[in-house]
Amino acid sequence: MVDPQPSSLLDTLQQTADLAAWLARDPVARARTGQQPHAVIHRQNKAALRYFAPAHDRGRTPLFISMPLINTWNIFDLLPGRSVVGALVQADLPVYLLDWGRPGPEDQAVRLADLVDDLLPRAADRALRHARQHGGAQALDALGYCVGGTFLAIALARDPGPFQRMGLLAAPIDFHASGRLSTWARPETFPLDDIIDGFGNFPRALMRGSFAMLRPTGQVAKYKGLLDRGQDPAFRSLWAAMEQWNTDNVDFPGETYREYLRRCYFDNALVAGGWSLAGSPVDLGAARLPAMALAAESDHICPPAAAFGLARTWGGPVQTRLIPGGHVGVCVSPRLPRALLDWLDTPLPTGDVHDSPHLAPDPA
Repeated sequence: MVDPQPSSLLDTLQQTADLAAWLARDPVARARTGQQPHAVIHRQNKAALRYFAPAHDRGRTPLFISMPLINTWNIFDLLPGRSVVGALVQADLPVYLLDWGRPGPEDQAVRLADLVDDLLPRAADRALRHARQHGGAQALDALGYCVGGTFLAIALARDPGPFQRMGLLAAPIDFHASGRLSTWARPETFPLDDIIDGFGNFPRALMRGSFAMLRPTGQVAKYKGLLDRGQDPAFRSLWAAMEQWNTDNVDFPGETYREYLRRCYFDNALVAGGWSLAGSPVDLGAARLPAMALAAESDHICPPAAAFGLARTWGGPVQTRLIPGGHVGVCVSPRLPRALLDWLDTPLPTGDVHDSPHLAPDPA
């Protein structure tokens, strides 16, 4: 075995010492995310509707975004240059983002129907009123990320409201195709009622630990990446911001979680059917809006097969598309805004969308 050159060993030791000193200054706590200027134009309970004005008013149809409930919204505005909403408004697109907020113990009785039949439609109506006053828009486009997309699909299949098309990003529809998560979330092994009856809301710490166990080597890989690339200040900033977001989970309202897990993971009811929510059927086949299912190639939380279940269940025309990245990493890649703008710049289908065929998956 050849001994390492002293200079290489010294360089490695110095780099490690520099990283240790940087970590000791707690860069994760000091990371500044969510810097894109915006205004909160509507609140309901803990939820906030955030408006991001376009760089120039070109009369583009505004985009309404439904974020997940289990994390904070600012993964879509992580850092300058790593911001989905920042890239969209620079392309002159008005953006309305639904931030579901941070539920407290008093919210454990909030039901899934309260969110998809009341809170989300109210936010959409408020966005359209605002858009009419600030540009004259007569309709909205919709995008849902992760479980925020699942809830969006349920809502728009029941009532499309002001929306003319829907996109889903890494949003599970065929939950039995969700890999390890679908293996764990089975009624015979997952004590759903005991957890909700005991905790009230599904605890964020349990959520964070569960996702960490999906990839047990993730912590090692995270610090290995920092060691390899930590001399780059831009990478350090991104690493700290991602770490801050990844550890900032949000409690899931208890009764919403009970219904969501039972119907989606246990029953796979968005595919299998048989789900009645607040007395009305949940039937994605009743939808008529054109839709796109966007999946991340290496997503271990919502694999492409789970996301592309939309093409087998949605009543309107569906386009599917893969882009490189993982469930979270895709949100800080410049590929995502480009894919979204490409989708939004595609003309809407003409004629009777009810009879339009599903489109085959696009591997590009």
